[in-house]
Amino acid sequence: MSQEFTFSDPGEGLQEAEVLEIHVEEGAHVNDGDTVLTVETDKAATDIPAPFTGTVDKVHVKAGDVIRVDDVLLSYSPEGDERQPEAKEGDDKRDEGRGEPSDRETEETDDEKRKEPREERKEPREERKGRRQTPVPASPSTRRIAHERGIDLRDVEPSGPQGRVTTEDVEAASRGETRKRERREPSPLPDFSRWGETERQPMRSVRRVTAERMTQSWQEVPHVFHQDVADITELEHFRHEYEASAQANGGKFTLTILVMKALVFAMKRFPRFNASLDVESQEIVLKHYYNIGMAVATDRGLLVPVIRDVDRKNLIELTEAVSTTVEKARNGELRREDMEGGSMTLTNPGPLGGTALAPLINLPEVAILGLGQARLQPVVHGDLEDYEIKPRRMLPLSLGFDHRVNDGADAANFVTALIGALEDPQSLLLRI
Repeated sequence: MSQEFTFSDPGEGLQEAEVLEIHVEEGAHVNDGDTVLTVETDKAATDIPAPFTGTVDKVHVKAGDVIRVDDVLLSYSPEGDERQPEAKEGDDKRDEGRGEPSDRETEETDDEKRKEPREERKEPREERKGRRQTPVPASPSTRRIAHERGIDLRDVEPSGPQGRVTTEDVEAASRGETRKRERREPSPLPDFSRWGETERQPMRSVRRVTAERMTQSWQEVPHVFHQDVADITELEHFRHEYEASAQANGGKFTLTILVMKALVFAMKRFPRFNASLDVESQEIVLKHYYNIGMAVATDRGLLVPVIRDVDRKNLIELTEAVSTTVEKARNGELRREDMEGGSMTLTNPGPLGGTALAPLINLPEVAILGLGQARLQPVVHGDLEDYEIKPRRMLPLSLGFDHRVNDGADAANFVTALIGALEDPQSLLLRI
């Protein structure tokens, strides 16, 4: 009998994905664990393995489709599955005589249960709370997602075996809570075709996820921006001096690499910028690791892979790590875990132009640093009575920070420490 294989959350709180590639055809035989689809989930390509051994009866999706949790991907017949002969009239009567439901009655009952609204099958919340005094069975990733969503696992109706709460259960509970909050509905759009020819393009996975994340960041975080400029003339001399050696050992020795090191120095002096805010418990989570997110522009959109342990890597190791990560991002080879666990994000659109920017914080971080274009500028040294003008390479800096965690004075001191490290590269090497 044909069965359905549905899309399920692999344990990271996913709600939807875009189908990138289909690896099987109808009528094909697959083994348990064979890759049947590749989807893009939350900016990372993920292979979907078959949880069965059998024959593919029908493929319900195509490349480019956006699928959600519980959508049917494939219909299949398990290996060794044989159709049972149809029941004869006498068999039906014998079933009725024994008072046991027939197969058909059982199927109809199951169908009715599936159609029954989930809310009608739920137990009252207070009864569930009273019964669950022991820890609720759930995986670590499910617990993390519940914590991030502010969901109490004791309030979630479990659907897993032996009362286990799954990620899908947490997401369903989260959506229920979200619906309770007031939301501003988007304003209706006019008919643009009245003024000329138009074209519509779907927002695919990366662009769609970016839009959702940035909307969430802007709505939830009180952003404040502190801007300044750093004199990186000496830093550029240092970079050019060691550029050939760094490239021979690892990759392109860019300004971004040196700024990452300076960021670590400033974060160590001001640890509340290397933090996250736990709104539920009203606690600031201070991190004792230094993983820097790096915004990378790709053909598919903006991705933010994380360079881990920046404080422990020397310049050659950091150059190699950054070069490898950028290549993976542009080739679509990043995994989901490559974009998790960041301490703070660095975005550098400067090479493309621009004197300033106001970058949005990458939740659940509390700060982001944006770099403008470094330019050679006349800079006045001295005072009104005795001064001179020198050409210096100046780098615009823009620190976006969460005002719930840090104040304006904190941001000013952070950026001042950062500038001091950038303007004195020899001292920076000693500090890092």
